Amino acid sequence: MVVLVTQEFQGVSREDAEEGSKRLNTGENPPAGLIAHVLTDIPGGIRAVDIWESEADFQTFVEERLMPMSKELAQERGLSLEGIGQPTFVEAYDVFMGRQT
Repeated sequence: MVVLVTQEFQGVSREDAEEGSKRLNTGENPPAGLIAHVLTDIPGGIRAVDIWESEADFQTFVEERLMPMSKELAQERGLSLEGIGQPTFVEAYDVFMGRQT
């Protein structure tokens, strides 16, 4: 089942998020099951909105790539992992990819 995943990261700046994205290298080495990913600014942090082929694919990515990198980055930059919100999952349907930018 394809899922839309949203998650907020309080206390994380755009610069922190861009560094994290650079380290994850998902543009060149996308994780299995990732269909689309976007970050937006919110008051006091950022929000991630993703589309995954399954919740299991997302959980594997979190365990194997996202959390190890996040812990390293948090330690280097003095960030708290307490601001990481719980992801929300909803079934996604009628999903298609438009023009890549």
